[in-house]
Amino acid sequence: MMPLHQAQIWLHYEVMPKKSDNDIPVANLTPFGLRMQPGLKRQMEEAARLSGRSLNSEIVSRLEASLLQADDSREIDTQIRELIDGHEQRIIELEEKLKELVQSRLIELVAKMNDD
Repeated sequence: MMPLHQAQIWLHYEVMPKKSDNDIPVANLTPFGLRMQPGLKRQMEEAARLSGRSLNSEIVSRLEASLLQADDSREIDTQIRELIDGHEQRIIELEEKLKELVQSRLIELVAKMNDD
């Protein structure tokens, strides 16, 4: 079973049609020149052919998927930091309780020794 963030990327990249934020028709977008190594271009053309997309659509789809993955990574990092912070606070509380218990036990032991 794939993790949730991988499933989201798969859905976004492979299944869900993606509209741009501004929903501007592609014909109205200003062209953007992109230089890439010939080997990478061949790989992208093959991926586009296999997915039934134009080269441009393939590149845009992969860029969008990478941004989604980056957002997921930031969200996961935030959740991990929150968990760690919570555990650190709990450790501090437990250390204080342990310190109090040790002090209390020492006082009891000293009192018992003084009584004997």
